Amino acid sequence: MLKGMFVSLLLGTLALPAVAQKCDTSKSATAPLSQFKTNDNGTVTDTKSKRVWLRCGLGMSWNGSSCEGKTLSYNWGAAVEAVNELNANKVAGRNDWRLPKLSELQSIVENQCFKPAINLDVFPFTPESGFWSSTESSSAVPRAMMVLFIHGKEYIANKNQNWRVRPVAGK
Repeated sequence: MLKGMFVSLLLGTLALPAVAQKCDTSKSATAPLSQFKTNDNGTVTDTKSKRVWLRCGLGMSWNGSSCEGKTLSYNWGAAVEAVNELNANKVAGRNDWRLPKLSELQSIVENQCFKPAINLDVFPFTPESGFWSSTESSSAVPRAMMVLFIHGKEYIANKNQNWRVRPVAGK
């Protein structure tokens, strides 16, 4: 009887819907849809900065209307290599992909939203996870900055940790 109750409880818990993104529209939008021009090749252009972003995190692919697959996690060195591979393959016809600077990554944080703190119309299926930046932090342990998109805050991370990657191109 106890075993059956445990299994029922476990199955009931697994069937619960995922918590949806929460947005407070009383706050000013920091990365509104109107700031981005969607392109047919799985990228968006930030009309303010002129930077081009992949709409999907690395590991996912653009199917013409959304992202599919699963974002992959990389240590910082592997993240740099993965971006170099995008350039070698001329993804979206470009060879200037790179890890974004911390300030660039912060520019796509949507402060109206939480879980994740990003505009999901622009960057669908963004996990509530950390994304690497190219901004390094000096210390005895090799570190770099990342943005945790559950709430959009920046953190210092050990370069041996695994986080996700959202490449950017352009100046």
